[in-house]
Amino acid sequence: RERPEFGSIQEFLDQGIPVREIEINAYSKSNDLYVLLLSAEEIYIGYEHCILSVAVNITERKIMENELRKAREEADQANLAKSEFLSRMSHELRTPMNSILGFAQLLEMGELNSGQKKGVSHIMRSGKHLLDLINEVLDISRIEAGHISLSLEPLRVGDVILEILDIVRPQANERKIKFELPGTGENSLYVKADKQRLKQILLNLISNAIKYNKKEGLVVLSSALMPENSTGVAMVRISVKDTGTGISSTDLPKLFQPFERIGAEKTETEGTGLGLSVVKQLVEAMHGMVGVESNPGEGSTFWIEFPWSNGLIERSEKESEINGLEKSLGNKSGTILYIEDNLSNVELVAEILASQRSKIRLITESKGKMAVPLAAEFKPDLILLDLNLPDIHGSEVLKILQTTESTKSIPVVVISADAMPKQIEKLILAGAKNYLTKPLDLNILLKIIDEFVD
Repeated sequence: RERPEFGSIQEFLDQGIPVREIEINAYSKSNDLYVLLLSAEEIYIGYEHCILSVAVNITERKIMENELRKAREEADQANLAKSEFLSRMSHELRTPMNSILGFAQLLEMGELNSGQKKGVSHIMRSGKHLLDLINEVLDISRIEAGHISLSLEPLRVGDVILEILDIVRPQANERKIKFELPGTGENSLYVKADKQRLKQILLNLISNAIKYNKKEGLVVLSSALMPENSTGVAMVRISVKDTGTGISSTDLPKLFQPFERIGAEKTETEGTGLGLSVVKQLVEAMHGMVGVESNPGEGSTFWIEFPWSNGLIERSEKESEINGLEKSLGNKSGTILYIEDNLSNVELVAEILASQRSKIRLITESKGKMAVPLAAEFKPDLILLDLNLPDIHGSEVLKILQTTESTKSIPVVVISADAMPKQIEKLILAGAKNYLTKPLDLNILLKIIDEFVD
């Protein structure tokens, strides 16, 4: 039987307008619904006026499309649930890590004997390792959800490599690993990439080259300008070569898959198996490529390629200010209001100020609803604000502070264990002057305090 669509189709045909591949619903004699792809036009057979129509049954295709759409919606919902879970996990894991690493940093600043220094060093190393594992899981989630923020700029390859070597040299010294560095010409090459993410990628590759190398082995770092590809883009290849046991051809395809730890059974190396998966996704997000070549018994060469750049950009004024902290700033005086319900975090910030900025007064409160009354009473130079408070969420506290006449001019810096980009962007847009994630970097916290406290 006919559906209403046939009426409008007939109107087109009456005006001499042909119909091409229009979806219509139609019922069979047994009342089964079908989806048809209909084409029709007027023709003449001799002197007889006729309508030529062709209907293709696409019912099964539409069923498949609906199932795919439903599956995609369910996958999106699952991905959202995963992101929310990871955001919560981030907070729950980062909060205790803030106290562990924060107090360990304070201990490092004090006078310790050799045994105590060794113990604090173990705490810092293990704490940072745990934080790296947390960050790798979060990175996977951010990249998959498309929430990763990248700032591409010209970067000098040699400078970035030297920064990474400063970080990994103690690790290399423990295993007596030597480095062979790029030549002068290779050092001068520039790539277009995000500096923080490029450092993260190289740190992963170089750390692996140390961990999976033989004792007293060698790590060769090199870079080279590659010929232009089919799209006319020249790439710079950065290679990290080790003298380890190598990787079999059967294991090579598994290297960049999440949770795969090829060769881990032969070492005591810890990890999640997410590092190379994060590397691959970060490189591709910056329009680059990654690969590996290996011969069992001879070692492996991991390489990454990024678009070549021919220029150098100046550092931002903000970055210059952060790097230029003066020792005399310890004499600064003022007042800070800290809204935080975690006692260990409050004690940590109190200790930081007592030892590094002793003339700054710290007012603390655990309830978000007390932020406005306290800010109005003490008129602080800066408000430090946690998000997960026992009474109201920190984002609501920020909103109230921003809309209250007596407090709207007071700068607010969020300190939270929630490191998800959406949350950070949301709070910055809402008026926060900065957003620090736990565990805190003491130097960055002090620089931000110095920025707002006169």
